[in-house]
Amino acid sequence: MHKARMTMLLAALAMPVTTMAKAPIDAAGLKAIETKVPPQSWYPDGYYDVRIAAEGQMADFPRDNLTMDWGDGEPPSYDVIDCNAEYVSVDDTDPFTARYGGVALEVARLRAEFERLKYPPAVYAGPLLAFEKAKIEEAKTAPDPMTEAEIAEATADQGMAAGETGPIIDASDEAAIAEAAAASADAAAAALAEDLADGELYKDPYRLLAEAVEANRQRLAPKLPKVLADGGCGAGEGSAVIVKTVPPQGEVLLINAFAFKVCTRKKPDPWDRFACKWTEIETGIEKQLSGRYVYQVKWPDGTVRKGTRDIVPNYDDETAATVTFKKTGS
Repeated sequence: MHKARMTMLLAALAMPVTTMAKAPIDAAGLKAIETKVPPQSWYPDGYYDVRIAAEGQMADFPRDNLTMDWGDGEPPSYDVIDCNAEYVSVDDTDPFTARYGGVALEVARLRAEFERLKYPPAVYAGPLLAFEKAKIEEAKTAPDPMTEAEIAEATADQGMAAGETGPIIDASDEAAIAEAAAASADAAAAALAEDLADGELYKDPYRLLAEAVEANRQRLAPKLPKVLADGGCGAGEGSAVIVKTVPPQGEVLLINAFAFKVCTRKKPDPWDRFACKWTEIETGIEKQLSGRYVYQVKWPDGTVRKGTRDIVPNYDDETAATVTFKKTGS
């Protein structure tokens, strides 16, 4: 018996050691969410898995502060627009999720935040479904999602067209250009006038959502924070990021945390680097990284560490931020 136990102990010591830090929600956890979020008949095929994955993302990464006090003597309010909302790209996931993922994430965020702020479902459930339906229709007709390389190429092409490498339009054509611009402006004005006449002026789904929820709040829950769509978001580009491991020589694999959850809904083993869209990250090299990731790091002795990490670049200066994955500890 003693010999058998010793053999088992030695075998256990020889196996790779896996440690988990802040494990992402698993398939069972995502399945449980279905009781809160039933599918709708108008959901596009495949959207429900993305929608449930988005709920899991919000469970893993809730927003810290939900209300804003402007110090003007008015009670705190809730803004349905989140300036730090997640962006989903083809580089991080598949084209379908890149198209509809942003919608699913925003709807999941709003539902979770209304719930956390204790708004009754009667206040927000109907308006939120209308918001989701409108945003899905927008996503259906949006241009095909582009990779980061395609976006960079298109930006470079626009720069060349704007004359960054020299003028491409002869000065003698200025009169024709001005005439064409005037005709385009007239056409746009006529189209807008037609829309106004038909009562079909576009209204932002966020503002429609806020207006509907606020009307319900005043009637059903007047003591809860006022709901508005303020936004006022600014754009900013962060620094590069350098990934390191302690000790060195760790192999780092990253996947967007939301994409990991979508894969968890579709694949039996989302930790399989070939089943999901894992990316091997070269350590010690500057790379553009920003967002929430699931990681797995393997060291030469077989030790594997897994978990989630929010990677935040520097926004105050251009100095590269350092992200370190440790074999032990936090």
